[in-house]
Amino acid sequence: MRLTGRARRVHRPALAAALAVTVFGGPFAATGVASAQAPADSLAAQIQDGAAAAIESALGLPADGYGIDQLARLYPSDLPARGTYIALMDGFTQLRAERPDIIAKNLQTVVEINNSADARTVARAIFDNYENREISLADSLGEHLGAAFLSAYEGGRLPKVKALIGGYLSRSGGLINSSLIEKEVYDNPRPFVVDPAHIVRHDDERGTVHSSVETSGSYPSGHTSGAYLTASLLATMVPELAPQILTRASEVGNSRIVLGVHYPLDVISGRMLGTAAAADRLADPEFARLVDEAGDELRAVLERETGRPLTEVIADDTAYLPTDEATRVYRERMTYGFDRVGAPGVPIEVPAEAAALLRGVFPDLTDAQRLQVLAQTATDSGYPLDKSGPQGGWQRIDLAAASAAEVTVRPDGSVSVS
Repeated sequence: MRLTGRARRVHRPALAAALAVTVFGGPFAATGVASAQAPADSLAAQIQDGAAAAIESALGLPADGYGIDQLARLYPSDLPARGTYIALMDGFTQLRAERPDIIAKNLQTVVEINNSADARTVARAIFDNYENREISLADSLGEHLGAAFLSAYEGGRLPKVKALIGGYLSRSGGLINSSLIEKEVYDNPRPFVVDPAHIVRHDDERGTVHSSVETSGSYPSGHTSGAYLTASLLATMVPELAPQILTRASEVGNSRIVLGVHYPLDVISGRMLGTAAAADRLADPEFARLVDEAGDELRAVLERETGRPLTEVIADDTAYLPTDEATRVYRERMTYGFDRVGAPGVPIEVPAEAAALLRGVFPDLTDAQRLQVLAQTATDSGYPLDKSGPQGGWQRIDLAAASAAEVTVRPDGSVSVS
């Protein structure tokens, strides 16, 4: 059996249960009026439905969006088992202590990228700084779908998508995956603070690119982690364009270097954090239902806006970055030209939860097979921030290459990637 990395999973889960358990379950159960299993036409269920509708109306939640019970509840991935993401990226401590050459290269690369950026690159970086990440990622959907997405999104016709990935207060975000904790731990000064004489302060009339982050730590990049988290969820919803969406996230990260507010190691660690956070979300079956609902909404609205099936719109659009170019650029930004600091050829230990990152692209593969795809498309070992062990592997996962892979399932159930 041969699979390509842009299959579409059709899954339309039912909406989550009403507020019987989360809000009204205790009082009603105690009095015997109703329980979480009460029939939908019972008096208690009607009261609960009416109360939920009143709350949703008061909060301005759209009728066709998520219910308050879906948005307000605590999901397992809100407090993932790993706790913080510090352990993923703690190779930075050793680099600062023992590898002054890597730290010097880290700054030198910023100066080179910042100083050599052309006007278009600078404009894109400024745009990425001030816009929410989902707006930045919209053009990865191409000319037609990108325009349809922005029109529907800004017109309020994508309420579930907006609630899930819309801005810094989106439901997929949270304190644990925000990078704020990690920034405090590592407390690394920004490039434009360390070397102001050699960093051009690119900005526009708003003038807050640098002043807004001057006193906060650089490592890891929060803009980058947010972009990769959002892109990974969006790629699950539109797997046909996963490599393009993910490579646009890498550009958001690169934009931070263009502006001189982050180093390459900040961006690499931001990718690791955002990818791991997305894996935690997608590996959480309860939260994954929200992603499925948003994906169903997005695909239906895009087809309605364009008047054609997505496959036809994508086939006719010439605005996409070719897949081979997208995967090449993505991989270059995984290491930013650093020399190895460890041994090559070490087998990768792909974290088990990372299998969920390919659930939209390869719906017919098992988790074990998806892990094999990630292992076979990963980069080699030894580059800065690479580590082994239970929290290792994230630096080497090339999600763009994995999403673009052609996979053959052997008779014994193992897979090979070409």
